[in-house]
Amino acid sequence: MQFGANTQIWVAPFTQNDLGLIDKVAGMGFDMIELGYASDEPPFKVADVKERLKAHGMIAGVCSFLSGDRDIANPDPEVRKRGVAYMKALVGTVAALGGKILSGPLYAELFRARYVPADQRTREWEWSVGSLREIGKSAELQGVTIALEPLNRFETDFMNQSEKAVRLAEDVGSSAVGILLDTCHMAIEEKNQSEAIRHAGRHLKHFHSCENDRGSPGTGQIDWPEVRDALKAINYDGAVVIEGFNPDVVDLANGARIGRPMAPSPDRLAGDGIKFLKKLFA
Repeated sequence: MQFGANTQIWVAPFTQNDLGLIDKVAGMGFDMIELGYASDEPPFKVADVKERLKAHGMIAGVCSFLSGDRDIANPDPEVRKRGVAYMKALVGTVAALGGKILSGPLYAELFRARYVPADQRTREWEWSVGSLREIGKSAELQGVTIALEPLNRFETDFMNQSEKAVRLAEDVGSSAVGILLDTCHMAIEEKNQSEAIRHAGRHLKHFHSCENDRGSPGTGQIDWPEVRDALKAINYDGAVVIEGFNPDVVDLANGARIGRPMAPSPDRLAGDGIKFLKKLFA
């Protein structure tokens, strides 16, 4: 099992000024670093990141989201076109880094939570599927997998549960498009996290671990032995990544509704979490 840390525990976005985070994360014992950003061009020099990764024997992935002007489920074809181009650029960055995983709620605009009629929802689903098929072809050619993350109902109305995420991956039908499950979102939306993971099965390509309150794994209400056993039951061989949010990063905290620290410090959130996860999966 590989273990990773998302850079949003400390900063958002990850930029050239944050290269030292790679050293820090490696020193904590992580195998992977997940770089969070949402700009057209990466806000860092790929060559410099690769150099740091190589020095520590680490791998990198990219985690991102879709803004309203890049919504691939939007009725405006020009908006969808921008979203497709954006996601193809992200795929290219992951490949250039030597990584394998692009993850996040990359199927519709983030933080759009509304009631819409069933026929409109069907059309949005079809627009997203069509866009993802095109993006998936590019990802297949570059050896990158896109892991689509269902979020809780307060952050998206498009996809909230494992069952629907599996349906989206199957409707897209690309070997480069799978799903990501997150223990915090599952704590809100799933009746049983173990069953949700088992239902995901072969489609599960990436995994985010944090507590029900977004805190460090092992400090809250998640049934971690059940999570571990379910991952083992489906022969999951991807990374288990700690994702947290720094409340001092105002835009990030507002978006993720993080109004207080979830650990004594970002370093403690990650450091305590990796110790817990390594013991759990030993």
